[in-house]
Amino acid sequence: MAHNINQPRSYDVVLGGQIPAPVNGAVLGGVLGVKQRFKSAIEHQRINAVKQALNYGQEGLDLVIEALTDSSLQVQRTAYAILQNCEENKAKIALQEYNPYQLFQCLYRHSTGQGTDYSIAISPDGNTLVSGGSDRTIKVRSLQTGKIVRNFTGHSHSVYAIAISRNGETLVSASKDNTIKVWDLHGSLQETRIIGSGLLCSLIGHDGEVNCIAIAPNGNTIVSGSEDSTIKLWSLRTRKAIRTLSGHSAGIKSIAISPNGNILASGSADGTIKLWDLTTGELLQTVDGHSQWVKCLAINADGKILISCGGDKLIKLWDLPTGELRRTLTGHWGEVNCVRVNPDGQTLVSCGWDERILLWHLGTGALLHTLEEHQGGVVSLAVSPDGMTLVSSSHDKTMRVWGVR
Repeated sequence: MAHNINQPRSYDVVLGGQIPAPVNGAVLGGVLGVKQRFKSAIEHQRINAVKQALNYGQEGLDLVIEALTDSSLQVQRTAYAILQNCEENKAKIALQEYNPYQLFQCLYRHSTGQGTDYSIAISPDGNTLVSGGSDRTIKVRSLQTGKIVRNFTGHSHSVYAIAISRNGETLVSASKDNTIKVWDLHGSLQETRIIGSGLLCSLIGHDGEVNCIAIAPNGNTIVSGSEDSTIKLWSLRTRKAIRTLSGHSAGIKSIAISPNGNILASGSADGTIKLWDLTTGELLQTVDGHSQWVKCLAINADGKILISCGGDKLIKLWDLPTGELRRTLTGHWGEVNCVRVNPDGQTLVSCGWDERILLWHLGTGALLHTLEEHQGGVVSLAVSPDGMTLVSSSHDKTMRVWGVR
């Protein structure tokens, strides 16, 4: 005879304990007991009910999904963690419709010493966190533990920007010392096989501070933007500049490359965004919409949306193929320093001088959640490949790692 799911099982706590059963009452086991405990006003009883629920088939799964709307974030965290390991289609659909960012909290923080890390990046495999800043040093950490596994030194001034190649082997850095440096990131992480300093080459050619850097999808082209108002394209193979793009009337503050490698977007202190054909260097369009300098640019995974932010406290979403403005996001109280698109393609993350990190729904523009533990302006962001870890760097001389505990 099939086991009755309403009957107590070995993992049901239906006997024992220090508190006697209520008069004229019964202690329930089975799925009915789980449902009864889930109705409790006591948070830890609801958490325990959620933890046991999947032992009872579809009824239990429905209860875990219901727990995603519980008034307690701890109950929601428990349900979310359980559903992430569930293969049922119903569970996957529930997770797609759920906003996990309200569960994000600071998992741990790292001190950046006496300086500020102006740029941070996470390797494509999600294991390595790289940062560079005012102490002129590039630190390579384990994302999971925070342990520093290697320092790169060689810049003579602050490191303003870093980027990691798609294969995770090459790191490039841009500095106030007017240079770009290329590092062997992969080799440097083999603790038994350190190759010199890890420095492969220095690229010299800008006449001003290098503010931003990017590696094209082909892995061979490096793009840099400088305070000298120019953008340079470099061949990693020949280690020489192959093209200089001119057109902005002030320093280049930000660049972004479309996922297919065809379009380069540049943002400037002149308040404009220019779109370039990365292959030919042709200027395709000038987009004018910010009233102050454009501090950061990002492009979503399908290459259709360009996101910009700047000194005017605004975030703007543009149609990349046409340059038309789709939406303006308002919510920051100070300059917006950085924007990043979550790999899920649905979420935008921003940070600013107001010491806050805001998470937005990219499609609707709705504000999903706010993170507010930094004690200084937040200058840089990085998102892990799975979208479930966020790293921020601030003028409070800390980096914080956020996620669902």
